Amino acid sequence: MKEYDTFILTDLDKVREDVEQEMLIRDLTPGRQKYRGEFVKALISRNPKKYPDRLWLRLGKGQWVGQPWSIKNLEKVNKIPERYR
Repeated sequence: MKEYDTFILTDLDKVREDVEQEMLIRDLTPGRQKYRGEFVKALISRNPKKYPDRLWLRLGKGQWVGQPWSIKNLEKVNKIPERYR
């Protein structure tokens, strides 16, 4: 199981669940890649057992939301335009 966190800049009640969405996540899994950020298309859920990986949400100022959510990464998204790669 991998562990990630992300920042939520809206009200927690407005976070969409079980809908494919683009988001920036940060890898918390121990190892060389720890704290590496990446844009992904993912499904998230409040149920911590629904998807294979764990997601910790943080509010705009960095406060933990409390209980972990679950996340399923569908694909990585490259936000850098082709001409700048």
